[in-house]
Amino acid sequence: MKKIIILISFLFISINSIAQEPDLIVGNWVFSEALNENIAPEQLAYIKAEIIGKWNLNFKSDGKFETSMMGEKTSGTWIFDADSKTIAVSGVEGGPLEFKILKSTQDELALKLGLGEFLLRRIK
Repeated sequence: MKKIIILISFLFISINSIAQEPDLIVGNWVFSEALNENIAPEQLAYIKAEIIGKWNLNFKSDGKFETSMMGEKTSGTWIFDADSKTIAVSGVEGGPLEFKILKSTQDELALKLGLGEFLLRRIK
C-alpha cells in the first residue's frame, strides 16, 4: 500500500510539473549568458556584444510572442511541445525556429538554438 501511495504521488508530481511547463515559459525574458563551453573567442565577443542583454523574448499566454534584437522588433506565434521539450516559434525571419529547453524554472530559462546554448532570465 505504501508503495502505491508513493507511486501515485510521484506520477501526480510528474504530470503536474509537465502541465505547468508552459506557465513557466510565459513571460518576458532577456538573454543573459552564453552557456557554450567550447566557443571561439571571436564568437563569444560577438554574442556578448550583440545578444547578451540585448535580445528579449516575450512569450504570451495566448500563444503569441514578441521579440526585439538589435533594434528590430518581430512578433509571431509559439508552441510548446512537452514530449520533445521544445518551443517552436514562427513569424521570424529565416523561417520557424525551434528552441530546445535545457532548464526551466520560475526565473531562469536555458535554451539551445542551433549550436548556441543560452541562459535567459525573467524580466520583472
